[in-house]
This record gives sequence, C-alpha cells and structure tokens, in this order.
Amino acid sequence: MSDFLSIATIILAGIVQASLQLSLGGLVLLYHSSMGHHKRRKTRYLAKNYIIGACSISFVMVCAGAFLIQQFADAVMMQELLVISIGALIACALVMWLGYFREGKGTELWVPKSFARYIARRARQTNDNIEAFSLGMLSSFAELPLTLAIYFVVANCIVNAQVPLLAALFYIAIIALPMVILKVSIKAGRNVVMAQKWRVRNKAFAKAFSGSSFLVLALFIVAFWVI
Repeated sequence: MSDFLSIATIILAGIVQASLQLSLGGLVLLYHSSMGHHKRRKTRYLAKNYIIGACSISFVMVCAGAFLIQQFADAVMMQELLVISIGALIACALVMWLGYFREGKGTELWVPKSFARYIARRARQTNDNIEAFSLGMLSSFAELPLTLAIYFVVANCIVNAQVPLLAALFYIAIIALPMVILKVSIKAGRNVVMAQKWRVRNKAFAKAFSGSSFLVLALFIVAFWVI
C-alpha cells in the first residue's frame, strides 16, 4: 500500500509541475529564435539540452530533499512539514487562479519583467548546447516559488518508495512530457508559431487546470498522508 500511495502521489505531483508554463514557454522561445539562425539538426540538439537542463534541477532538488528527510526528519517533523506543504500548495493554487498570466493576448507570466527579458534575450542568443542546458536550468529554477512544496512532497515519496531512484526518474519523465511532446511535434513538421497560438488560445484552461491540480494535490496529501 505504501508503494502504491507513493507512486500515486508522484504521478499527481508530476502532473501539477508539468502544468506550469515557464519552462515550456522558454522552450518555445528557444525554438522560435533558433529556427531562424541554425540548421534544423542543431535546433533539435539545443532543444534536447534545454529539456535536460530543465529536468536536472528537479532531479537534484528531489534527491537532495530525500537525503535531508532521511537524515534529519523524524515522524513528528514530517507531519509538521507536510502540513506546511499543504498550506503552500493551497497558496500556489490561489496564485495560479488569480495571477499566473499577465493580462493581454499573449502568454506572458507574472515574473519580474527584467527576468522575463533576460530569459527571452538568452533564448535568442543561445548558440551551443551548454547555453541551452543552462537556459533550461534557469527556467526551472525560476519556478522554484511554485515548485518547492512539490519537491518536498516528491522527496517524501522517494524516501518511502521501494526503489527510490526509479521513483525519482518516473517523476522526471512526467514533468518532461509537455516539453518532449512539443519537441516531437515540431520534429514531425508542426510549426512553433502554431504551438504558441495553441498556448494563447488555451491559457485560461491552463491556468484553471494548474490551480485546480495544486488544490487536488493538497487535498490528496491531507487525505492519505496526514489524516
């Protein structure tokens, strides 16, 4: 039952994180800028390294969290930390519903304008795999205020899983899925402009779905990990 609960929680937490838009938006910017300057093959390599960079931060965070939990947290502390995480997830749900996207027709997010401009500039200037990897790491790190509670929840599940490394890789596969789907779609002939238009048309749904996912995850933890 413990393994099943851990897997179910990881799946739900992965879906919540996969619904966030900053890393995906950065990948769209990278494609849009790179396709006008590089050969298609090089663009594919840049996109691949961006995805690896974006996922590496999450992998390091959950593994580090699992190590800290295993070394320093007792049962009482874990319950207290889970309660704090529940509050953080509910706060994130409200943020998603009320102010995740800026007003307007685009998909600009409520991040500091200077930071958004920096990511856009780095996406336009990315010319090699290391820069693409770093840009992916930066986009994932920028989501930390929304993902920190998710990382803790997943780290707790990894500690309780029978095969911790497999559980961590399973979580990484889930959060990488939207970026991988975008990469495969463009490789198959879809236009990156079409992908961005789809994001614009569905941003209200993305906001509602992501906010609801945060709330569902919080309620799930209350029902199965706290009570």
